[in-house]
Amino acid sequence: MVDFEAFDAQLLELADSLEDADDATVAAEVVRMKALAEQIEDERSRELALIRAGKLPELISGPQPGTSPQYWRASTLLAQVISDKGSAADQIAHAERVKAEIGELARQAPPRESRTILRMNSTLKRLIDRRRREIGNDGS
Repeated sequence: MVDFEAFDAQLLELADSLEDADDATVAAEVVRMKALAEQIEDERSRELALIRAGKLPELISGPQPGTSPQYWRASTLLAQVISDKGSAADQIAHAERVKAEIGELARQAPPRESRTILRMNSTLKRLIDRRRREIGNDGS
């Protein structure tokens, strides 16, 4: 018997190794992983593993870019902050404003895109933290 954690670890490792694989290879691996999932004793875990095995092509390709107006607006805002050439303090203020706006856009977005949009804020947080450290180092 196989447990879900071992199955999932193998699936993720497989997804990484199949990055440049052709469709036939991926399809064969989906069949193989579904057969492995069938060996999971717990019914609920088995069903989840079967679903995960079927999503192997998506795990390989990664998330697709969003298509909603909220996604495109958030992407544009993020690009503006990243290309901002103002002072560190101005960049921090700009990033903080955009971070709040991206949070709102994520709430308005379709459910399939809301997390992707919200993750854009992690880039802004790193930028803010880096600029704050720069300001702190300048004042020392």
